[in-house]
Amino acid sequence: MANSMGVFRSVFSDFKASALSLATFSILSKFVVASLSIPAVALFLRSLVSMPVKSKSGSWEFFEYSGSFPDLVLVMIIVFLWLVGFLVEQSGLLIIASGKVRGSVPKIREVLFKVLRTAPRIVGLSSFLAGVYTFCFVPLLTVFAFITRKITDSGNGEYPSFFTGFFGWLLAAVSLLILIRLMLSWLFAMHFGLLCRKKFLKALGSSRKLVKGNRMRLAHILGRFWLLTVTILLVFSFAFRWGRELMISYSREPTSFNIFRLSLFASAETVFVTVIWIIVAGLFSILVTRLFHELVSENRFEGLEKTGVSSVKESTIQKRPWILFLIGLFAFQATYFDYYGKLMVESEVDLPLVTAHRGSSLKAPENTMSAIIQAVHDGADIIEIDVQLTSDGHVVLNHDRTLSKVAGVSKSVPEMTLEEIKAIDVGRRFSRNFAGERIATLEEVIEYMSGVDTKIKLNIELKDYEKTPSIVQAVLDILEKHEFTQRTIITSTSRVRLAAVRESNPAIQIGLIVTYITKDLWSLDVDFYSVSSTILNETFMIRARSYGRDVHVWTVNDTDSMMRYTSLGVSSIITDRPETLSQLLIRKAQLSIFQRRVLAVLSS
Repeated sequence: MANSMGVFRSVFSDFKASALSLATFSILSKFVVASLSIPAVALFLRSLVSMPVKSKSGSWEFFEYSGSFPDLVLVMIIVFLWLVGFLVEQSGLLIIASGKVRGSVPKIREVLFKVLRTAPRIVGLSSFLAGVYTFCFVPLLTVFAFITRKITDSGNGEYPSFFTGFFGWLLAAVSLLILIRLMLSWLFAMHFGLLCRKKFLKALGSSRKLVKGNRMRLAHILGRFWLLTVTILLVFSFAFRWGRELMISYSREPTSFNIFRLSLFASAETVFVTVIWIIVAGLFSILVTRLFHELVSENRFEGLEKTGVSSVKESTIQKRPWILFLIGLFAFQATYFDYYGKLMVESEVDLPLVTAHRGSSLKAPENTMSAIIQAVHDGADIIEIDVQLTSDGHVVLNHDRTLSKVAGVSKSVPEMTLEEIKAIDVGRRFSRNFAGERIATLEEVIEYMSGVDTKIKLNIELKDYEKTPSIVQAVLDILEKHEFTQRTIITSTSRVRLAAVRESNPAIQIGLIVTYITKDLWSLDVDFYSVSSTILNETFMIRARSYGRDVHVWTVNDTDSMMRYTSLGVSSIITDRPETLSQLLIRKAQLSIFQRRVLAVLSS
């Protein structure tokens, strides 16, 4: 057998000559395998994971390997499906590679005929190989998960397990050696099964016989190939990870914009990695096929057909080529509309806007400038504030009927002038660090908001308790004066107030705050519903969507609920913890297409 450098030069030369055919078949096979494997993984997840899917599927973190039996089975299924997909893809690639080694690259149509004709043999052999490899992989997986937990200091540190002790490491080492030996021994099983038409067990035996005496040379060549491949993938993986972290750490944009950029970044990363894998799969198929033909020639191994792909007898598909067209059409619709189409829909549904409830009200006094400024820093897309009207006609921020909660003053805002209100300290009760904080006016808020990112909006709740009808015009006058209507939505529990806003300025979006459901709810002229988390359910979401109306949910502060409502498809989550929600959504924006698709199936 030729030296490794000579082999690699020949491989690259063959790859350049057959790159188009290799890439075409690889892409087609990935489409079909993805359309079948992703729903399969989601189906197993539904049956294996002992937790409410709706409440946990908003984050990929619940798929992290913890060492439990369900996790073990889940990972084995994923590894198995990936290996089957890879081996099925390799079956077509090795036919192309074999044709190139013999002097002529077969047409894609011929390759498809061969693969379809021998599909049962391919799937059976692939499933057997994948099953054995997956079983050997389990001890390695457990040790790898343990090392990862130690490095990242995640979870509870060391957890008691047989696999984390001395015998576990010994078992992992033995499994690795067995895995390497089996992979080398059965390296050419697919070649014998396809090119030589050998049956299941004979293909395995013929491969083992051909490899015997050449294991070290094969290990040396293949080891160099995969070492280089893994190194390249790791370098680019760390580069993308560093790029994401840099993007977020220096960003001063609201969460929705960061999510958009991260989604584009994740898509670019997925496309890049897919392209790399297509190239690697093609190179690997040519490398192994060239080694196969060289060993067959050296050992005068009988049984390899000289006519190759062209010797396949005319099949039903060849007699009726329209069948192939129908198969291709089915694969296209299954992958595009179910995979990418569902992904695009879920991307919109799964990533709601972050609304800071009364500003960032767990970090600063509610409805104050400090809370609003903090909400901007926390990545809020929308800042929700409550407004009331003073006795002298000024719009100020406050939620309750009186100032007792924020300042210990029993008077209400409509009973006081702006001068009296400005004399009150609303920060000391929250924290000494905010001593001297004053009640803000709507104009002060808008003046500040005019200087921050224009993508950040205000949700102004009219909280006058039906006492000051003139509050509607007072708010609209301020918005129009500062040309801020495009960045404002107005909400209220009062249908009268919302109707007045609609009549005065139809361009402003209005939302009804829903605390209980009434029969006439759906007939109201509003753009969206702001619904209490205590009554929001999937039935309400379906009904709201049928009327073309968005749904905002309040007030959601725990991460489990954030994930649940994210999966439910709300347009905005109103929270006292905008930074927490922002970080959760940003993590989700970094998911791969495969992970998002599984989550989409789980939450459907």
